[in-house]
Amino acid sequence: MSCYLRHCGKIMEKAGVTPSSKEERRKVDMAMREIVGLAETKCPEVWKEIKKVLQEPDGEERLVTGLRHKLLGS
Repeated sequence: MSCYLRHCGKIMEKAGVTPSSKEERRKVDMAMREIVGLAETKCPEVWKEIKKVLQEPDGEERLVTGLRHKLLGS
């Protein structure tokens, strides 16, 4: 489900998202998948795409903003 989330702590922290349960981690996982456009893809492929996004000049901010919007509604 969320093999890559342990690498995304900085992104989640900046977004104000602190998943503490399995259900909360699942929601973060689904939000990240939607942000990168790979909702129905296996975990390693999602992580690969997230790493690509992070290489973009505004990639981290794109992920942070996306998480805020999808999980916090702001």
